[in-house]
Amino acid sequence: MSELPQYGKHLSSDAKMRAVLIDRYGGPEVLRLATVPRPVPTRGQVLVRTRFIGVNPKDVIVRKGKFRVATGKKFPIIVGHDIAGEVVEAASGADLRVGDQIYGMINDFAGRAYSEYAAVDCGQLAPAPSSIELDMAAAVPLAAQTALQALRDDGRLKPGQSVLINGASGGVGVFAVQIAKILGGRVTAVCSARNADLVGGLGADEVVDYAKTEPVALKDRFDVVFDVFGNYHFDHMKHLLNPGGTYVHTIPSARIFKDIARTFVLRKRAKLVVVRSRRAQLDWLRQQIDAGRIRVVVDRTFPLADVAEAHRYLETKRARGKVVLAVD
Repeated sequence: MSELPQYGKHLSSDAKMRAVLIDRYGGPEVLRLATVPRPVPTRGQVLVRTRFIGVNPKDVIVRKGKFRVATGKKFPIIVGHDIAGEVVEAASGADLRVGDQIYGMINDFAGRAYSEYAAVDCGQLAPAPSSIELDMAAAVPLAAQTALQALRDDGRLKPGQSVLINGASGGVGVFAVQIAKILGGRVTAVCSARNADLVGGLGADEVVDYAKTEPVALKDRFDVVFDVFGNYHFDHMKHLLNPGGTYVHTIPSARIFKDIARTFVLRKRAKLVVVRSRRAQLDWLRQQIDAGRIRVVVDRTFPLADVAEAHRYLETKRARGKVVLAVD
């Protein structure tokens, strides 16, 4: 049986669960399914029986060790952030009840979502949307909150403003298109030709095939540029911004932190979206989903045992929407 020293204070010695571990950083082959002690919720937490797990590029970045300054070198580590399931135990101070169907994102850098059970702070969870099944709900938290925080909080997108979304057909992008429209933006979406109908159907006002026109070559100007793929930099895109416009990046790096610092007092700014799971935002997303204003797009669902294949597929960057793991 594997030991999890970094989560030792939460462990129960007499209850076990299956979980996906990594014993070192590396490729998809480092992911392995094992039996480990089941966590015990502490004050303000609930124990969630995980039914479905969203797979995100952040999980891949953690697995590769690109966040090792935060995730450390104490192995094994359980990765993953998005969960959907039901509450099976509530500690003192918890405001969710046993039996509640919930969805949310674990805010830890490594995550802990790739498991049958997870002990999670209640503030990182919310009741799941009632209009969709839990497999769809698992696709929402990290990606949709990233889009919401990038556009509304960092980009400060206002009704009538224009927004460019680079990477509009991926996990974050499909939510970004729809959230930008809810916020009143005029959306230009960049994706491949094969995904143009999908993105247009989500509400994009204009769809650009990146194989024909690179985003940096566009003639239009925008109030917000959201670089979901993170394959450009502020200096590449700043000419696309209107005065007072904001470029929002998704991947932490020395370059983006330098861009943020040097544009702090400029009219055109660079921002990094650092997503955090919050009850109020999950509630807002649930309301939009249940009202039919946000459509959840799931490309493929893999069994938990096939997690390495799920990561390989995600790394092709050809997924339309989200990839999900089914625990059962």
